[in-house]
Parts: sequence; C-alpha cells; structure tokens
Amino acid sequence: MRYDVAIVGAGPAGSTSAIHLARGGLRVALVDRCVFPRDKPCAEYLSPAAEPLLAALGIGDLLAEAQPHRLRGFRIFAPGGRNFQGDFAATRGPDGQSLFETGLVIPRSRLDAAIVQGARRAGAEVYEGWRLGQIERLGDGPDGGTSDGWRLHPVAGPAAAPEPIEARLLVAADGLHSTVAQRLGLHVVSRMRKIALVAHIRGIAGVGAYGEMHVAGRRYVGVAPLEPPERGDLCNVAMVVDEARDGRRLAGKPEAFLLDALQTFPGLRGRVDSLRVERHTLAISRLSVRARRLSDAGLLLVGDATGYYDPFTGEGIYRALFGAGLAAQVALPALAADDLSAARLAAYDAAHRQAFRGKRLIEQIIQSAVQFPPLMDRIAWTLGRRKAMADTVVAVTGDFLPASAVLRPGYLLRLVV
Repeated sequence: MRYDVAIVGAGPAGSTSAIHLARGGLRVALVDRCVFPRDKPCAEYLSPAAEPLLAALGIGDLLAEAQPHRLRGFRIFAPGGRNFQGDFAATRGPDGQSLFETGLVIPRSRLDAAIVQGARRAGAEVYEGWRLGQIERLGDGPDGGTSDGWRLHPVAGPAAAPEPIEARLLVAADGLHSTVAQRLGLHVVSRMRKIALVAHIRGIAGVGAYGEMHVAGRRYVGVAPLEPPERGDLCNVAMVVDEARDGRRLAGKPEAFLLDALQTFPGLRGRVDSLRVERHTLAISRLSVRARRLSDAGLLLVGDATGYYDPFTGEGIYRALFGAGLAAQVALPALAADDLSAARLAAYDAAHRQAFRGKRLIEQIIQSAVQFPPLMDRIAWTLGRRKAMADTVVAVTGDFLPASAVLRPGYLLRLVV
C-alpha cells in the first residue's frame, strides 16, 4: 500500500499531523498499535493556548462532546507549605482584554479519540491495532542525504494491514519511548530517572476551578479536576517520583504507593483521607529522553518522540499540537518539490528549536528548584506576595506568554531576592 506519508502513532501529535497533511492533498496512513478510545498515563491538562489549535483542526464538535472541564489557573504548593496562585485571565493584551480565560482538563481516552476521528474526516486512512514490525529504508538513506521512502511491515495478527505500508515520508509520533526513534538510533536516554504514576481519584477535598501542583521531598504531584464541583470531585492525580529513591518501594504496587505518598504533601494533608480510585493507576518510567535530531532524510519526529525532559509545566499536548503544525509546514512543500533530503527537512529542527528553546530552559530551572526545597520555598514566598509575577509564571507555562517574560534578569532576580 503506497502513501505519501506514513505516521506511526495516533496520539495528539500523530493525528494532528495526519489532519494537516491530508488537508494538503496527500495520501496519509496513520497507524497505532492501540484501538481507540484508550487510556494513557498523562496529567490530561491542556494549556490555554492548546484550545485554538484544536479548534483549527475542525474538531470543535467532537471536543464539546468530550465535555472538558475548564481551569481558571493553578495553585502551586512548595515543600514548606507556602503556596501561590496564578490566574490565566489576569494576563491581558494591548487592548486590555484577557488573552485567555481557561485551560482544559479532558481524559486522554476522549481527547485522542476525537483527534483520530478528525484525521479520518480529513481523509487519512487510519489503521488501529496495527503493531509495527520491521522498518525498511528504501534508497540511499542518511549517508547519501536523500530518501526513496520507507516500507513498514506489520506484526502478524488479525488486526494487521494485509501487506506492508510504503510511504515517501515517515513521521514518528509514537511517543516518549518511540520505537521508530530508538531503532534508528535517534534517542539518548537522560541520566535523570523519573517515574510517573497517574490515576483518576475521587474524594480530594477542596478542588474546584484551579489545578494544583504540590512539591515535597523531590516528588511532585498534579491534581487536575476532571469535572465541575456540581457534577462531582473526580480528579486526575499525576505524581512524579525519583526512580533511584522510590523505584523499589513502588515496584508491583504503584497504586498503594501513590495513595500513601499523597499524605506527604503539606498542601494535601487533611484533604486526602477518604479517597476512592476510579481508574487503576497507570505508570510510565524513563521520563527524560533527548533526541539527537528531529529529522533525517525522509523522516520527521513529532510530539514526545522529539524528546521529553520534565512534565511539571504540563505543556506536552500543546507541544504535540504546535509541533505537528511545524512539521506539516516543512513537509508539505518538501513533498510537493519531491525533495525529502536531510538538508531540506532540517528546517523543521530549526523551527522546533526556535519555538521551544525558552520553555525547555524554564523546565530545567523548575526541575532545579524541585530538587532544592529551600529554593522552591523562597520562590513560593515571593510569588505569594507578588500576584502579578505569579500570573506571569502561570501564563508562560500556559503557553500564551513567551518564555522571555520570566527569563529576563530582573524577573529572575526578584524571584529570589
């Protein structure tokens, strides 16, 4: 089966790529080993700037059917008990109007299924339950700097495509532990070893219109309400722990570990005494991965396959949606010109680096603060007293203010002085 583009992975990055490329008149194959809807370990928070990107995909009706819950901002709790609050609506544009009012929380089972359906609407051919076997490069490959395309062989099984898929361009959108990137030698595992535990839980007291982030003892946990208070108190609870410290303790019993560890966060004490787990705890390890490069002859990486450092700022889905748009901007003219050389597709690396360099630096700064509790406490004390600064932090992590708004020397100095 011959296509212009084969996309491995039908999560937000892969399905969004499929929509853009299919709208451009290309024949697109979108494959995923799962059958949708399916659950996925994720904090399930979408920053405010993600919603316009979803609307541009033409799936507004599908998104509305998924009934996302809206967040007004975030509350951050430091290890010593201090906290601060940032409101999305507090950041205003030149006209005095709020740039964004809310972020979204929506289960990945609903979100991903909606974007996959959008890919079908756009004309992509979707193969669910399709497990990747052998990857075969056709033509010169990376040494020659050009590509004659790819042949993807499915693992034998009743849900597999009847024959291999061939395509001029291969898009790897198969996540943090990308099979495609690993087999092609493009991923480097970081020395920072983190494990995430994610569950849907009822019974956390005091949740509502704000998401929460709690830090304690080099662990942190996000609490994102999945429904408004009038409908219930179901929350996504996503905890990130240090593998060296906690790996053995949680092995084989992630849910018991998660429920016990919630008691160690000062901002949750007295609020988590009567919990009920509604969806079993999902776990994912080796959270930090770096990609050597994001493109090669006939190849692009999108979404978490481009690399992943730390989920504290919660921009994974926005990064997937926006990055898929960048990939399409490079891929469409390259395919039209029949030039999928490494040199031509390297423009995607440059665009992606320009778009996310600042946020990556912020992630590194925040991770340093998490590892040094006195610094985190000091930052929380400062931002608790200076609401405008807190709103700016939340707006930057919400993807609608540039990273430069907090990376200015004056701003950083005021955080700690």
